[in-house]
Amino acid sequence: MNTKNKYTQNSDFRNKSKRGFTLIEILAVLAVIAAIIAIGVPAIARVLQSSRIRNIEGTATVLKSAITQFLSKTGSIGTIPVTEGTSTLLTSEYTGPGAPSASAVAAAATLDNLLLSDGELDRVLSLRMGTQNTAITGISNNFTWSATSQSFTATASPTLSYAAVSRAECSISDGVSNPGVTGQTAGSSACAFNINGSGTLISSGAHVAYLIIKSVPIADAYQLALNVDGPILVANTSSAPATNDQSQGAVAYAKDAAGVGYVDVYYYLTSL
Repeated sequence: MNTKNKYTQNSDFRNKSKRGFTLIEILAVLAVIAAIIAIGVPAIARVLQSSRIRNIEGTATVLKSAITQFLSKTGSIGTIPVTEGTSTLLTSEYTGPGAPSASAVAAAATLDNLLLSDGELDRVLSLRMGTQNTAITGISNNFTWSATSQSFTATASPTLSYAAVSRAECSISDGVSNPGVTGQTAGSSACAFNINGSGTLISSGAHVAYLIIKSVPIADAYQLALNVDGPILVANTSSAPATNDQSQGAVAYAKDAAGVGYVDVYYYLTSL
């Protein structure tokens, strides 16, 4: 009798162990997982965004330091070389073969590459914000900055273009065109940043250095402006981060008029 009862109890235990989960138990587990995802994913997204913004702010600090080193070196030309725009100064800075136009020199020259070849930067720019898959276009005729001649030199007329790439540039301000105003051709003479929001833009003729960050998600652009400029100088809100031009402060961008969700950001570095 005892043996039979033992067998019956063991059989009942095995049957219960094979029973599996009920529908209610499965739904409860799925609900817990959904709650964890709902809480965790936004938190992770905020951490990643914060990392991207710190990277940009750190890069800007490094570039400012590199520009200071360039200006303080023995034999410095005393100003920041122009690398963007249509000024004839661009052609006078080129001493290589051929006679490239100012536009060709501007397309091939970037301030970060100049600082890299001159020794003020020890590595190429690596930005976590903005598009990561753009490529330099044109034939591989590049040039470098010569510390000896204080000019761009090459073995052939430059044909490369960095126009689609995130980079640092320097152009001559026209005194009226802000890169954060819709309709301006940012990256040429449109570098008269409205730094303090008072309406007084950087004066005409000044050499203005800035960082161009291509195709930035509008939420990142808004948060970068908020971090750098503070809420007083930021035109938009977190719920509508690119409905207006961000034209005040060091971080400027034109509104997302096309509704694509991305904007080009211009981060002021310094001017002389």
